[in-house]
Amino acid sequence: MKTLAILSRKGGTGKTTLALHLAVAAGGSGRATLVADIDRQHSAMEWRRQRSGDGPMVEAVKPGALFTRQQDAAREGIDLMIVDTGPSIEEEVEQAVRCADLCLVVARPNFFDIRAVAESAALAARFHRPTLFVLNQAPPRRGGFEAPVVGQAVRALKALGAPVAPIGLRARVAYQYGVSAGLTAQELEGDGSAAHEIAALWRYISGELWTSPPPAQGETPWRPAGAPAFAAAPTFQPGSPPS
Repeated sequence: MKTLAILSRKGGTGKTTLALHLAVAAGGSGRATLVADIDRQHSAMEWRRQRSGDGPMVEAVKPGALFTRQQDAAREGIDLMIVDTGPSIEEEVEQAVRCADLCLVVARPNFFDIRAVAESAALAARFHRPTLFVLNQAPPRRGGFEAPVVGQAVRALKALGAPVAPIGLRARVAYQYGVSAGLTAQELEGDGSAAHEIAALWRYISGELWTSPPPAQGETPWRPAGAPAFAAAPTFQPGSPPS
């Protein structure tokens, strides 16, 4: 079993939304998935109560019980535990970092988020956990070009010493429409831009957690199929037209 911790010391970065979308994507790829909600707001639990039918398990877990729940989940046949953390209490977030095989640090492309996630990256480094930055709520491209703020954010994140995922998420209403109904964007619009983003990001993260899966049709290591990748830095390749 693998454990993915979603981190950010800044509120409002979209940690819970990302955790839930990745959990649904993981389930769709055949991975039995548990979302461990250790955030005191328990937004992931609220989403699960809104949801009807099948979907990832979501449980409220006390931070001090996270390791025990992780061990139980492994015995239950869970393939992936995603830990949705709160924004500020370091002692609680530390428990998630200790359990993690990979720390996913989420940031929006702005000054305050970048400053805040530096602390999250430092916490993961203190426990020698692999770390990956993900840009969320990025503005759309105009005329085929990234907004300057995206490139600035990528360079600032890379300067913190951890890689930046080559697939980020744009500011799209589909993400919010989905979670408000107990769903995800890929369930609302299976062929929409948000669905392609999440699918490509999940494939990349899955490859970091496990042996890299074979590329999807039309996909290369630098160009996920259908994914509107960022073009803000050398690791970010030109993607689809702006939407």
